[in-house]
Amino acid sequence: MGVATTCSAPACTVVMTAPSVCTGYHLTRQPIRTPTMLRTAPLLLAIALLAGCASVSVQREPSATSTAPAAAPTPASRLAEEGRHAEAAAAYAALAAESRGAARERAWLRAAWQHRLAGNEAAAREAWSNVPRRRLEGRDALLHDLLGAGFQLRGGRADAALALLGQSRASVPGELAADWHGQRADALRQLGRGFDAAGELAWLAALQSGEARVATVGEIVSLLSAETDASLSAKAAALPTGHPLYAYAGRTLSQRGLPLPRPYDRAGSTPALDALPPAEPDGYRPPERLAVLLPLSGPLATAGQSVREGVLAAYYAEPRRRPALRFYDTAAPGGLREALARATADGAQMLIGPLSREEVNTVFATPELSLPTVALNRGGNATTPGSASFALAPEDEGVAAAERLLERGQRRVLVVTQADENARRALESFRAHLAAGGGEVIGEVMVSPDNPDYVPALQQAVASAGGLRPDALFLSLKAAEARLLASQVEPAGLVGVPRVATSLILSGANLRLDVELEGIEYPELPWLIGLRGGLPDADTLGSTLPAAQGGGARLFAFGVDAWRLASYLDRLVSDPGAQVRGATGELTLDATGLVRRKPAWAVFSGGRPRPAPDGALLPDAGAP
Repeated sequence: MGVATTCSAPACTVVMTAPSVCTGYHLTRQPIRTPTMLRTAPLLLAIALLAGCASVSVQREPSATSTAPAAAPTPASRLAEEGRHAEAAAAYAALAAESRGAARERAWLRAAWQHRLAGNEAAAREAWSNVPRRRLEGRDALLHDLLGAGFQLRGGRADAALALLGQSRASVPGELAADWHGQRADALRQLGRGFDAAGELAWLAALQSGEARVATVGEIVSLLSAETDASLSAKAAALPTGHPLYAYAGRTLSQRGLPLPRPYDRAGSTPALDALPPAEPDGYRPPERLAVLLPLSGPLATAGQSVREGVLAAYYAEPRRRPALRFYDTAAPGGLREALARATADGAQMLIGPLSREEVNTVFATPELSLPTVALNRGGNATTPGSASFALAPEDEGVAAAERLLERGQRRVLVVTQADENARRALESFRAHLAAGGGEVIGEVMVSPDNPDYVPALQQAVASAGGLRPDALFLSLKAAEARLLASQVEPAGLVGVPRVATSLILSGANLRLDVELEGIEYPELPWLIGLRGGLPDADTLGSTLPAAQGGGARLFAFGVDAWRLASYLDRLVSDPGAQVRGATGELTLDATGLVRRKPAWAVFSGGRPRPAPDGALLPDAGAP
């Protein structure tokens, strides 16, 4: 084997030659067993950075430029293009007043559309009423129908709206397609046809990007979740090949443990992944050239180096074919855009990174970038097809905690939390997932440093819930507040009630004081509680590699799994039931391109976190 390595800002290259053959990873619908890892290193300074969240809003209105066939610019059309919709409507109305025949009707139609974009429903309806539908053709007729359908929908007449939107999808001009699909979805939802509405939204999502697509995909997932198992299976089977809803339906079926009616519709959907070298039988399919975008200088250099070491550990541990690997410093002069330009010029076929939420937004908002990407954060923009967004997110821990309690039949839960962003995010996902599984939050206690006496608030919460003891406590607390709570559960009448926390409980951990936390469970990275899965022991590695000490171990494991996701990205994209068993947990890819992580479970015992008896996800592979 020959190894050539060079390193200099802004890029570092690692090239492996003469790879040997191995039966290493096994990726099907079963967890992957990984080979023994070699040495490497990481950092907790940026764990918060790795957990991004997206705000959502739905954008369905066509742009001002979609209101008419191409024509010479007029004062009214220029106002429309500038987004000055109320002024454009007035200009079109004035044009209509001095026109005759078809020109007059077209001007009123555009005035109605601009009033609609300006949010003036009454004025839009009045202008629209001046245009007889029978005399319109082509795009003008469709524009009239879209306006009319909107009026019908807002009047609660979904049947009439759907009748106006009965054109074939192929006949709808591209600039009006988003509005057409969106209104059809609204009409179908009003009629109680949720699956059909999801189908229209799937076509809509294919036209969108950014936050609009994130919101639309969220609607699709919500509509599909309302279908029964039998109904979802039958309707998914009836979808024609190539329908974009099948990908979402397939993922929902797989998440419920149900079989797919047919293989995932892959043809033409991810050409960049299709161009990769052939896959191994287990799905291992790395590119020939892989670019990793990380901050290797500047204030986040320590975090970037830790992730880099994790990537390299997994890379060198894989004896099969490996790509030419090059690192690009996103903190070097020129920043992310220069790093992207260099990676593209160097012929990269896939990206890992970048690390910050803002950089991830930039990557997924770059239309000319078509490379499959394993982004190392969750941004506000939706992932591009064939890509994934990976983060150690508080939301995943909230979901994991809800699932753990539901599996145990502990459905009535009392929540104790504090003012903290990560605590809030974990609690929101916990509450939603618990409710979806038939559980309920019976009360919520907010604690603060100003009042260390939690007993009255705990007792009041129980009394308000009918006086019955909760089945469990969910703690979204840091260590100091959790220790205070632990000392007060007995006087509050809650002794013996099971307690489940998030990993926020490690913030402010103290070996001597944490004996107070005895018996509290929390989600943890498998590697950090001895479930090594082929990696060296975390304590041993940390004693020899400074970058793997303390919080660095989390970023090291994060980097390991970033490589694993890149190596199996093709399989994860094409098979909704596939999962990667990683150093950070069991990893799957959802319909939005987000990597969902199921962690292992730890329990405090003697002041130390240890594997929970029923929480191990990985067998102990032993020391390498």
